[in-house]
Amino acid sequence: MTQAKPNLLTRLFGGAPEAPVPAPSPTLTSAGPTETGEAKPRLGHEPVLHAMLARQILDSHLRNRHQLLDRAPADFRGFGAEETDLLVLAMAAAAHADGELDATERGRIRSRLNTSSLDEEDRDRLQRQIEEPQCLEELIRRVDGPRMAARFYAVSLATVDKHAPINRSYLRYLAQRLGLPADLVVRLNRQMGLRL
Repeated sequence: MTQAKPNLLTRLFGGAPEAPVPAPSPTLTSAGPTETGEAKPRLGHEPVLHAMLARQILDSHLRNRHQLLDRAPADFRGFGAEETDLLVLAMAAAAHADGELDATERGRIRSRLNTSSLDEEDRDRLQRQIEEPQCLEELIRRVDGPRMAARFYAVSLATVDKHAPINRSYLRYLAQRLGLPADLVVRLNRQMGLRL
């Protein structure tokens, strides 16, 4: 029995055995702990645990991705002041991307703004701001997570003429700057009737 320990250690840690390795005894391959206190099933469970963990991560990822797939909000009633402010300015930035804010785009932005819970003073302030081009980089820095990034893109998509080449270029650039996954962009585009 004294000879088996060095050979077992040598096999586990990769050294060359000094003598021929005897056939493993039943106690070394049994399900219980060995003389060294090591339980072999623990090593055998690792692949199973890794697979279970990977599955949980994947399921969580897919649930989160599914939650991101809202259409552009039809109204801003459920949003706080800061979120409404950012989304209205996102719409304005998209509208100005082709060089001018036209009457259709202005109407789309105002109709969403009028559904918000902002007070009259904040609405008037935003009404003035949408008439001026917005700094996209400053707005993107205010995006605080993937759900807001998806909404930012969705309201931009809902504001512009989706078939004008310059707007399509803007939307591609916007999706990239927001770090949106390609499959999410494709799904949002399809929901709004656009294929980039």
